[in-house]
Amino acid sequence: MTREGFVVATGLLLALNLTGFLFEDTMNGECRPGFVRVDQWCFSFYTEPTSMLQSSDVCHQHGAHMAVLDSQEKEKALTDYIEQMGFFHIHQERKELYKIAKHESDVQAEKNKFCEDYKLHGTHSGKYRHIPNAQIPIGSPPHLRANLSTPPGFSIKLSNIPGAGLGAWTDQFVPQYTILGVYEGIIHTREPVFELYSWQVDRQGSNGTYVIDAADPACSNWLRFFNSPTTYTEENVIPVQCAGLVFYMTSRDVYPGTELLLWYGDGYGRFLGVNRIHPEYDLNGSVALRANVITYIDDKGLVFDDWTPVTYQNWFDNDDDEGETVLDQMFGLLLTYHHDNKWYWVAERNYTYYTGHEGLKLPFICEDSTNNSRVG
Repeated sequence: MTREGFVVATGLLLALNLTGFLFEDTMNGECRPGFVRVDQWCFSFYTEPTSMLQSSDVCHQHGAHMAVLDSQEKEKALTDYIEQMGFFHIHQERKELYKIAKHESDVQAEKNKFCEDYKLHGTHSGKYRHIPNAQIPIGSPPHLRANLSTPPGFSIKLSNIPGAGLGAWTDQFVPQYTILGVYEGIIHTREPVFELYSWQVDRQGSNGTYVIDAADPACSNWLRFFNSPTTYTEENVIPVQCAGLVFYMTSRDVYPGTELLLWYGDGYGRFLGVNRIHPEYDLNGSVALRANVITYIDDKGLVFDDWTPVTYQNWFDNDDDEGETVLDQMFGLLLTYHHDNKWYWVAERNYTYYTGHEGLKLPFICEDSTNNSRVG
Protein backbone atom coordinates (compact mmCIF):
# COMPACT_ATOMS: atom_id res chain seq x y z
CA MET A 1 0.00 0.00 0.00
CA THR A 2 1.37 3.43 -0.84
CA ARG A 3 2.29 5.82 1.91
CA GLU A 4 0.28 9.02 1.86
CA GLY A 5 0.77 12.25 3.83
CA PHE A 6 -1.84 13.70 6.16
CA VAL A 7 -1.76 16.44 8.75
CA VAL A 8 -3.79 16.56 11.95
CA ALA A 9 -3.51 18.63 15.08
CA THR A 10 -2.30 17.47 18.47
CA GLY A 11 -1.32 20.91 19.71
CA LEU A 12 1.07 21.49 16.78
CA LEU A 13 1.16 20.73 13.07
CA LEU A 14 2.21 17.15 12.32
CA ALA A 15 3.28 15.80 8.93
CA LEU A 16 3.65 12.03 9.23
CA ASN A 17 3.80 9.05 6.85
CA LEU A 18 1.81 6.05 7.97
CA THR A 19 0.39 3.00 6.22
CA GLY A 20 -2.52 4.26 4.15
CA PHE A 21 -3.50 7.83 4.79
CA LEU A 22 -4.79 7.81 8.35
CA PHE A 23 -3.18 9.58 11.28
CA GLU A 24 -3.80 8.56 14.83
CA ASP A 25 -4.75 11.53 16.95
CA THR A 26 -3.37 10.29 20.28
CA MET A 27 -4.55 13.35 22.14
CA ASN A 28 -8.19 12.92 21.17
CA GLY A 29 -10.14 9.70 21.57
CA GLU A 30 -13.44 11.06 20.29
CA CYS A 31 -12.59 10.66 16.57
CA ARG A 32 -11.34 7.40 15.15
CA PRO A 33 -7.65 7.15 14.23
CA GLY A 34 -6.72 9.42 11.38
CA PHE A 35 -9.28 12.15 12.15
CA VAL A 36 -9.15 15.22 14.35
CA ARG A 37 -12.01 16.76 16.31
CA VAL A 38 -13.06 20.17 14.98
CA ASP A 39 -15.92 21.37 17.17
CA GLN A 40 -18.50 18.56 16.83
CA TRP A 41 -17.09 17.06 13.61
CA CYS A 42 -14.23 14.73 12.68
CA PHE A 43 -12.01 15.70 9.72
CA SER A 44 -8.79 14.54 8.13
CA PHE A 45 -6.66 16.67 5.81
CA TYR A 46 -4.96 15.05 2.84
CA THR A 47 -1.91 17.07 1.79
CA GLU A 48 -0.92 15.29 -1.42
CA PRO A 49 -2.43 17.15 -4.42
CA THR A 50 -4.96 14.74 -5.91
CA SER A 51 -7.50 14.71 -8.73
CA MET A 52 -11.20 15.28 -8.10
CA LEU A 53 -12.49 11.72 -8.52
CA GLN A 54 -9.55 10.17 -6.72
CA SER A 55 -10.14 12.50 -3.75
CA SER A 56 -13.64 11.12 -3.24
CA ASP A 57 -12.45 7.54 -3.80
CA VAL A 58 -9.72 7.85 -1.14
CA CYS A 59 -12.20 9.07 1.47
CA HIS A 60 -14.67 6.28 0.66
CA GLN A 61 -11.95 3.63 0.70
CA HIS A 62 -11.28 4.52 4.32
CA GLY A 63 -14.89 4.44 5.44
CA ALA A 64 -15.43 8.18 5.24
CA HIS A 65 -16.69 10.75 2.76
CA MET A 66 -15.61 14.23 1.77
CA ALA A 67 -16.45 17.25 3.93
CA VAL A 68 -20.19 17.95 3.90
CA LEU A 69 -20.52 21.73 4.25
CA ASP A 70 -24.21 21.77 5.13
CA SER A 71 -24.21 24.80 7.44
CA GLN A 72 -22.43 28.09 7.96
CA GLU A 73 -21.55 26.95 11.50
CA LYS A 74 -19.75 23.87 10.22
CA GLU A 75 -17.93 25.74 7.48
CA LYS A 76 -16.72 28.39 9.94
CA ALA A 77 -15.47 25.78 12.39
CA LEU A 78 -13.53 24.08 9.59
CA THR A 79 -12.06 27.26 8.11
CA ASP A 80 -11.13 28.61 11.57
CA TYR A 81 -9.23 25.38 12.19
CA ILE A 82 -7.46 25.61 8.84
CA GLU A 83 -6.35 29.15 9.66
CA GLN A 84 -5.25 28.23 13.20
CA MET A 85 -3.15 25.32 11.96
CA GLY A 86 -1.46 27.30 9.19
CA PHE A 87 -2.67 25.01 6.43
CA PHE A 88 -2.17 27.85 3.92
CA HIS A 89 1.29 26.39 3.33
CA ILE A 90 -0.01 23.04 2.06
CA HIS A 91 1.45 22.36 -1.38
CA GLN A 92 -0.97 23.40 -4.15
CA GLU A 93 0.90 21.98 -7.19
CA ARG A 94 -0.10 24.94 -9.35
CA LYS A 95 3.31 26.30 -10.38
CA GLU A 96 3.02 25.09 -13.99
CA LEU A 97 -0.48 26.52 -14.23
CA TYR A 98 0.84 29.89 -13.05
CA LYS A 99 3.48 29.74 -15.80
CA ILE A 100 0.82 29.06 -18.41
CA ALA A 101 -1.29 31.95 -17.15
CA LYS A 102 1.76 34.24 -17.32
CA HIS A 103 2.52 33.07 -20.87
CA GLU A 104 -1.05 33.74 -21.97
CA SER A 105 -0.89 37.21 -20.43
CA ASP A 106 2.36 37.92 -22.29
CA VAL A 107 0.85 36.70 -25.58
CA GLN A 108 -2.19 38.92 -25.10
CA ALA A 109 0.08 41.91 -24.53
CA GLU A 110 2.01 41.05 -27.70
CA LYS A 111 -1.24 40.89 -29.69
CA ASN A 112 -1.95 44.47 -28.67
CA LYS A 113 1.59 45.56 -29.57
CA PHE A 114 1.29 43.91 -32.98
CA CYS A 115 -1.96 45.68 -33.76
CA GLU A 116 -0.47 49.06 -32.93
CA ASP A 117 2.55 48.24 -35.10
CA TYR A 118 0.34 47.10 -37.98
CA LYS A 119 -1.69 50.30 -37.91
CA LEU A 120 1.56 52.26 -38.31
CA HIS A 121 3.56 50.07 -40.70
CA GLY A 122 1.20 47.55 -42.28
CA THR A 123 3.01 44.42 -43.45
CA HIS A 124 6.32 46.31 -43.74
CA SER A 125 7.07 46.11 -40.03
CA GLY A 126 10.66 45.87 -38.88
CA LYS A 127 9.55 43.89 -35.83
CA TYR A 128 7.07 41.29 -37.12
CA ARG A 129 7.67 38.87 -39.98
CA HIS A 130 4.66 38.55 -42.29
CA ILE A 131 4.39 35.39 -44.40
CA PRO A 132 2.46 36.06 -47.63
CA ASN A 133 0.26 33.61 -49.50
CA ALA A 134 1.92 31.64 -52.29
CA GLN A 135 1.28 32.89 -55.79
CA ILE A 136 -1.56 30.90 -57.37
CA PRO A 137 -0.83 29.79 -60.95
CA ILE A 138 -3.08 31.30 -63.59
CA GLY A 139 -5.73 28.89 -64.77
CA SER A 140 -5.75 26.83 -61.55
CA PRO A 141 -9.09 25.19 -60.64
CA PRO A 142 -11.00 27.56 -58.34
CA HIS A 143 -11.67 24.86 -55.72
CA LEU A 144 -7.89 24.47 -55.22
CA ARG A 145 -7.30 28.15 -54.47
CA ALA A 146 -7.07 27.78 -50.68
CA ASN A 147 -4.68 24.83 -50.88
CA LEU A 148 -2.50 26.44 -53.55
CA SER A 149 -2.11 29.61 -51.45
CA THR A 150 -0.02 27.64 -48.91
CA PRO A 151 3.38 29.39 -48.61
CA PRO A 152 6.66 27.55 -49.21
CA GLY A 153 7.81 25.79 -46.04
CA PHE A 154 4.26 24.82 -45.08
CA SER A 155 1.95 22.03 -46.23
CA ILE A 156 -1.65 20.85 -46.14
CA LYS A 157 -2.05 17.20 -45.17
CA LEU A 158 -4.03 14.89 -42.90
CA SER A 159 -4.55 16.38 -39.44
CA ASN A 160 -3.49 14.73 -36.19
CA ILE A 161 -6.87 15.69 -34.73
CA PRO A 162 -9.23 12.69 -35.09
CA GLY A 163 -11.98 13.35 -37.61
CA ALA A 164 -10.68 16.81 -38.57
CA GLY A 165 -9.68 15.93 -42.14
CA LEU A 166 -6.91 18.07 -43.57
CA GLY A 167 -4.72 20.30 -41.44
CA ALA A 168 -1.98 22.92 -41.86
CA TRP A 169 1.61 21.93 -41.01
CA THR A 170 4.95 23.67 -40.88
CA ASP A 171 7.97 22.06 -42.52
CA GLN A 172 10.34 24.68 -41.11
CA PHE A 173 11.11 26.37 -37.81
CA VAL A 174 8.73 29.29 -37.20
CA PRO A 175 9.66 31.73 -34.39
CA GLN A 176 7.17 32.99 -31.83
CA TYR A 177 5.06 35.97 -32.94
CA THR A 178 5.39 35.29 -36.67
CA ILE A 179 2.38 36.48 -38.71
CA LEU A 180 1.22 33.53 -40.81
CA GLY A 181 -1.24 35.55 -42.85
CA VAL A 182 -4.64 37.22 -42.98
CA TYR A 183 -7.79 35.10 -42.89
CA GLU A 184 -9.62 35.33 -46.23
CA GLY A 185 -13.20 34.55 -47.15
CA ILE A 186 -16.54 35.92 -48.24
CA ILE A 187 -17.65 38.90 -46.16
CA HIS A 188 -21.30 39.10 -45.20
CA THR A 189 -23.37 40.99 -42.64
CA ARG A 190 -26.13 38.55 -41.79
CA GLU A 191 -26.97 37.90 -38.14
CA PRO A 192 -23.91 36.18 -36.63
CA VAL A 193 -24.41 32.55 -35.72
CA PHE A 194 -21.97 29.76 -35.01
CA GLU A 195 -20.57 28.54 -38.33
CA LEU A 196 -17.54 26.50 -39.27
CA TYR A 197 -14.78 28.42 -41.11
CA SER A 198 -16.13 31.80 -39.94
CA TRP A 199 -14.81 34.67 -37.86
CA GLN A 200 -17.02 37.43 -36.51
CA VAL A 201 -15.17 40.75 -36.76
CA ASP A 202 -15.89 44.15 -35.23
CA ARG A 203 -16.56 46.90 -37.74
CA GLN A 204 -13.97 49.66 -37.84
CA GLY A 205 -15.17 53.10 -36.77
CA SER A 206 -18.78 52.03 -36.21
CA ASN A 207 -20.94 49.68 -34.23
CA GLY A 208 -21.80 46.20 -35.35
CA THR A 209 -19.95 43.25 -36.78
CA TYR A 210 -19.49 41.33 -40.00
CA VAL A 211 -18.45 37.76 -40.77
CA ILE A 212 -15.48 36.45 -42.77
CA ASP A 213 -16.68 33.12 -44.13
CA ALA A 214 -14.00 30.76 -45.53
CA ALA A 215 -16.29 27.78 -46.13
CA ASP A 216 -15.74 28.03 -49.90
CA PRO A 217 -12.11 27.07 -50.71
CA ALA A 218 -12.41 29.04 -53.96
CA CYS A 219 -12.78 32.26 -51.94
CA SER A 220 -10.35 31.63 -49.07
CA ASN A 221 -6.71 30.87 -48.34
CA TRP A 222 -4.67 28.22 -46.55
CA LEU A 223 -5.55 29.52 -43.07
CA ARG A 224 -8.96 27.79 -43.41
CA PHE A 225 -7.15 24.47 -42.87
CA PHE A 226 -5.98 25.33 -39.35
CA ASN A 227 -7.71 23.05 -36.85
CA SER A 228 -8.54 23.51 -33.19
CA PRO A 229 -6.38 21.91 -30.46
CA THR A 230 -7.68 19.65 -27.71
CA THR A 231 -5.02 20.65 -25.14
CA TYR A 232 -2.96 23.72 -24.33
CA THR A 233 0.29 21.95 -25.25
CA GLU A 234 -1.02 21.54 -28.83
CA GLU A 235 -2.01 25.21 -29.21
CA ASN A 236 0.64 27.19 -31.08
CA VAL A 237 -1.25 29.86 -33.05
CA ILE A 238 -3.58 32.67 -31.93
CA PRO A 239 -6.04 34.84 -33.88
CA VAL A 240 -5.48 38.59 -33.73
CA GLN A 241 -8.30 40.94 -34.74
CA CYS A 242 -6.89 44.24 -35.91
CA ALA A 243 -8.04 46.95 -38.32
CA GLY A 244 -11.02 44.88 -39.40
CA LEU A 245 -8.86 41.86 -40.28
CA VAL A 246 -8.06 38.55 -38.60
CA PHE A 247 -4.37 37.66 -38.49
CA TYR A 248 -2.92 34.32 -37.42
CA MET A 249 0.17 34.69 -35.20
CA THR A 250 2.35 31.98 -33.67
CA SER A 251 2.10 32.05 -29.87
CA ARG A 252 5.31 30.07 -29.35
CA ASP A 253 8.25 28.75 -31.34
CA VAL A 254 7.01 26.03 -33.71
CA TYR A 255 9.30 23.29 -34.98
CA PRO A 256 9.32 21.41 -38.30
CA GLY A 257 6.76 18.62 -38.60
CA THR A 258 4.27 20.33 -36.27
CA GLU A 259 0.60 20.88 -37.02
CA LEU A 260 -0.55 24.49 -36.65
CA LEU A 261 -3.50 24.70 -34.25
CA LEU A 262 -5.46 27.59 -32.77
CA TRP A 263 -8.49 28.00 -30.51
CA TYR A 264 -11.55 29.19 -32.46
CA GLY A 265 -13.57 30.24 -29.43
CA ASP A 266 -15.83 28.69 -26.81
CA GLY A 267 -18.70 28.09 -29.23
CA TYR A 268 -16.58 25.96 -31.52
CA GLY A 269 -15.01 24.33 -28.46
CA ARG A 270 -18.44 23.22 -27.23
CA PHE A 271 -19.14 21.87 -30.72
CA LEU A 272 -15.99 19.72 -30.33
CA GLY A 273 -16.71 18.87 -26.68
CA VAL A 274 -13.61 20.76 -25.48
CA ASN A 275 -13.56 23.37 -22.67
CA ARG A 276 -10.70 25.88 -22.62
CA ILE A 277 -10.93 27.07 -19.02
CA HIS A 278 -7.80 27.93 -17.03
CA PRO A 279 -8.12 27.05 -13.30
CA GLU A 280 -6.75 30.43 -12.24
CA TYR A 281 -9.65 32.14 -13.99
CA ASP A 282 -11.78 30.63 -11.22
CA LEU A 283 -9.24 30.50 -8.38
CA ASN A 284 -7.46 33.81 -9.04
CA GLY A 285 -4.48 32.84 -6.94
CA SER A 286 -6.53 31.89 -3.88
CA VAL A 287 -5.58 29.06 -1.52
CA ALA A 288 -7.82 26.11 -2.37
CA LEU A 289 -8.72 22.78 -0.77
CA ARG A 290 -11.20 20.36 -2.30
CA ALA A 291 -14.05 19.94 0.18
CA ASN A 292 -16.41 17.71 -1.80
CA VAL A 293 -17.53 16.39 -5.16
CA ILE A 294 -21.05 17.55 -5.99
CA THR A 295 -23.45 15.84 -8.39
CA TYR A 296 -26.51 17.35 -10.02
CA ILE A 297 -29.47 14.95 -10.05
CA ASP A 298 -32.63 15.96 -11.92
CA ASP A 299 -35.11 15.08 -9.18
CA LYS A 300 -32.90 16.04 -6.21
CA GLY A 301 -30.82 19.01 -7.33
CA LEU A 302 -27.27 19.24 -5.95
CA VAL A 303 -26.03 16.50 -3.60
CA PHE A 304 -22.73 15.92 -1.80
CA ASP A 305 -20.73 12.73 -2.35
CA ASP A 306 -22.58 11.05 0.57
CA TRP A 307 -25.89 11.94 -1.19
CA THR A 308 -26.75 14.63 1.37
CA PRO A 309 -28.67 17.46 -0.36
CA VAL A 310 -26.82 20.76 -0.70
CA THR A 311 -28.89 23.21 1.33
CA TYR A 312 -26.35 25.80 2.56
CA GLN A 313 -24.26 27.50 -0.17
CA ASN A 314 -21.44 30.04 -0.21
CA TRP A 315 -20.44 30.41 -3.87
CA PHE A 316 -17.91 33.03 -4.92
CA ASP A 317 -19.32 35.63 -7.33
CA ASN A 318 -16.75 36.05 -10.10
CA ASP A 319 -17.34 39.56 -11.45
CA ASP A 320 -15.14 38.76 -14.49
CA ASP A 321 -17.41 35.92 -15.60
CA GLU A 322 -19.34 37.53 -18.44
CA GLY A 323 -21.41 34.49 -19.40
CA GLU A 324 -23.11 31.54 -17.80
CA THR A 325 -20.80 29.20 -15.87
CA VAL A 326 -20.83 25.83 -17.61
CA LEU A 327 -20.47 22.86 -15.27
CA ASP A 328 -20.41 19.11 -15.75
CA GLN A 329 -23.03 17.02 -14.01
CA MET A 330 -20.35 16.17 -11.43
CA PHE A 331 -17.99 18.90 -10.25
CA GLY A 332 -15.71 19.69 -7.34
CA LEU A 333 -16.53 22.01 -4.47
CA LEU A 334 -13.38 23.99 -3.70
CA LEU A 335 -13.06 25.78 -0.38
CA THR A 336 -11.03 28.88 -1.21
CA TYR A 337 -9.49 31.72 0.78
CA HIS A 338 -9.54 34.98 -1.20
CA HIS A 339 -7.72 38.30 -1.12
CA ASP A 340 -10.52 39.87 0.92
CA ASN A 341 -9.63 37.43 3.74
CA LYS A 342 -12.88 35.53 3.35
CA TRP A 343 -13.72 31.94 2.50
CA TYR A 344 -15.91 31.08 -0.47
CA TRP A 345 -16.95 28.07 -2.53
CA VAL A 346 -15.67 27.79 -6.07
CA ALA A 347 -17.08 25.26 -8.53
CA GLU A 348 -14.28 23.09 -9.95
CA ARG A 349 -14.89 22.99 -13.68
CA ASN A 350 -13.34 20.90 -16.44
CA TYR A 351 -9.77 22.20 -16.66
CA THR A 352 -8.29 19.28 -18.63
CA TYR A 353 -7.37 21.53 -21.59
CA TYR A 354 -4.65 22.95 -19.31
CA THR A 355 -4.07 20.22 -16.71
CA GLY A 356 -4.20 17.00 -18.74
CA HIS A 357 -6.76 14.21 -18.42
CA GLU A 358 -6.51 13.87 -14.62
CA GLY A 359 -7.70 17.41 -14.06
CA LEU A 360 -6.76 19.82 -11.29
CA LYS A 361 -4.83 18.28 -8.39
CA LEU A 362 -5.38 19.78 -4.94
CA PRO A 363 -5.21 18.86 -1.24
CA PHE A 364 -8.57 17.71 0.07
CA ILE A 365 -10.60 17.06 3.21
CA CYS A 366 -12.28 13.86 4.39
CA GLU A 367 -14.98 13.64 7.06
CA ASP A 368 -15.96 10.74 9.30
CA SER A 369 -19.60 11.02 10.38
CA THR A 370 -19.63 7.92 12.59
CA ASN A 371 -18.37 9.82 15.64
CA ASN A 372 -19.81 13.26 14.95
CA SER A 373 -21.46 14.61 18.10
CA ARG A 374 -21.23 17.86 20.00
CA VAL A 375 -18.70 17.97 22.79
CA GLY A 376 -19.82 19.04 26.22
